[in-house]
Amino acid sequence: MSQENVELVRSIYELWSRNESARHLIDPELEYVNPPYAVESGTRRSRSSLSKIREVYPDFHVEAERFIDAGEDVAVIGIAHGTSASGIEAQWRQGYVWTVRDGRAVRFRWFNDPVEALRAVGLEE
Repeated sequence: MSQENVELVRSIYELWSRNESARHLIDPELEYVNPPYAVESGTRRSRSSLSKIREVYPDFHVEAERFIDAGEDVAVIGIAHGTSASGIEAQWRQGYVWTVRDGRAVRFRWFNDPVEALRAVGLEE
């Protein structure tokens, strides 16, 4: 089942890269977890929480480099890109952990440091 989870998460990023919706792959009550150091730390429940980053970077997108099978979790390492409303371009490496159950993504956690994402699923870089 875990390889299916990797493929589901990979499909989310592929759809997003084509500016297509991945709603059918993400639970409407997605648990979105920000780390304690985030400006808005804590947990939200809503698939729409994923779009909050576009308030700061309207053209935000992630170039996923690696998808790592961790059972019901899938770690993703990639480069985030975005241009702020003031025109400042930014790019930075991040890590994400998706939890998949019953064919849908039900939890999303992001980390500024990819190593944090790997540690969150019990792996080391």
